[in-house]
Amino acid sequence: MLTLAAAAALAAAGARVYAILPSPPAPPPPPAPSQTVSLTYGEPVEPTPSGNAFAFTVRVRNGSGPGVTVERIAQPSQALSVTIQPPLPVTVAAGEVRDLVVLIRAKDCVHVARNSGLPFLEVTLSNEIQKEDHSYIPGDRYARDLSVALTRACPEDRDTGSATPS
Repeated sequence: MLTLAAAAALAAAGARVYAILPSPPAPPPPPAPSQTVSLTYGEPVEPTPSGNAFAFTVRVRNGSGPGVTVERIAQPSQALSVTIQPPLPVTVAAGEVRDLVVLIRAKDCVHVARNSGLPFLEVTLSNEIQKEDHSYIPGDRYARDLSVALTRACPEDRDTGSATPS
């Protein structure tokens, strides 16, 4: 009986010590997708596929953390439509680089802004914890190439009517 009481007391003391021990810290949450992903302008795709004003590559690099899924790449202009190849969503693992082809088509030449200073791409990224919308400014070279392509697709006399490119 004494042995049973001693064992019970020992178990209770052990449980008490275990209960007051600090638990190990929780691992930090993974960083936001935009903190690990870079998106850079590549090169224009030549020849431009039929029916598109501009085609170019973007390089998506995931530097660390969990895989990041590129869910959407778009332009803010309602006058332009965007198609991505390969089709989205595309997951980029940590340390991986993926090249995507972005096809931009002018839907409405009257409302196409050809000379915007730093046009950006709207990108939706997600990882295992969160989803976020982020804007990327691909840079001066992208702005210049986009402006040239849209001027070619929508000539200067575009404002005389509501013609749209074929």
